[in-house]
Amino acid sequence: MQSSSPKLPPQPPGAVNALINGFNAVANNVVVILFPVFFDILFWLGPRLKVDALFAPMIQDVAQVQQTMKGFPVTAQMLQEFWGGFNLLSILRTFPLGIFSLMSANPAGISPLGLRVNWDINGAFQALFLLFVLTFLGWLGGSFYYFFVSRVALTAEQSPRLSFAILNSLLLSGAWALAGMIASLPAIFLLGILLLINQTMGVIVYFLMMLFLIWITLPVFFSFHGIFTRAQNALVSIWQSFRVVRYGLPSLGWFAVIVLVISQGLDMLWRIPPADSWMALVGILGHAFISTGLLAASFIFYRDMQTWVEDALQWIKTNQITSARA
Repeated sequence: MQSSSPKLPPQPPGAVNALINGFNAVANNVVVILFPVFFDILFWLGPRLKVDALFAPMIQDVAQVQQTMKGFPVTAQMLQEFWGGFNLLSILRTFPLGIFSLMSANPAGISPLGLRVNWDINGAFQALFLLFVLTFLGWLGGSFYYFFVSRVALTAEQSPRLSFAILNSLLLSGAWALAGMIASLPAIFLLGILLLINQTMGVIVYFLMMLFLIWITLPVFFSFHGIFTRAQNALVSIWQSFRVVRYGLPSLGWFAVIVLVISQGLDMLWRIPPADSWMALVGILGHAFISTGLLAASFIFYRDMQTWVEDALQWIKTNQITSARA
């Protein structure tokens, strides 16, 4: 990515070109959308792993607290509706590394095939074991999905070996999960204490935490891209992600906004057909193509952003040396 004049800095890559190239790559290799298609069919027609019985005592406790504390922010009815429609299989949809899904949050107990099968999980140990297994399977499936989409979006020479990509993706996913747990536990504890002492201060701290989460989302999401675009190991990929976001935040932020508008806007369209209609399959197919195209575009854009950051830093270094000599 060379500039037309050595006196001018290199121009950052365009988000629109990356989107066009990403969708063209998926259209020419449409088989890669089968990952999210099969994923959504499982959530749509498959069984539901129910854990509402495990949380029944907690819901009863909340109902008792409601009777003594007026204005309690969480109601027993809200918890009953949430856990009543929760499917433990939805844990397979992991973030940031995972297979995109439209139906993972589908609470419907009926499908075009009739009533869905419910498997009740009554033991806490069993639920915890399934939580870890499903999370690992989600990471593993996401590693395969990212690998094959990156092979479609980029040249084969730029892609890592499958074993290398899976190993480093799993290591990075585990590292982010561990970091999230370590950071979230004291944060939740601190927020709870502040809400009890001073609700205004608690709300301020809550919004500050949300701002931090929004800021960290970009480097966390793109931290996996270096593994698939340049065959970088997990540590180098994390460092490069923060480096690219630091120098290319305006361009990356603009690209992220476009992706969010496209994906979330079209998801509203894909969710129009009810879950008990075969027309929902149209939404599943449309979502699979759009989400995979956006992922392919993100690989292309991130690769170009890495090149641009390197060229821009080299340009700055060269001009500093020239200015010093002058």
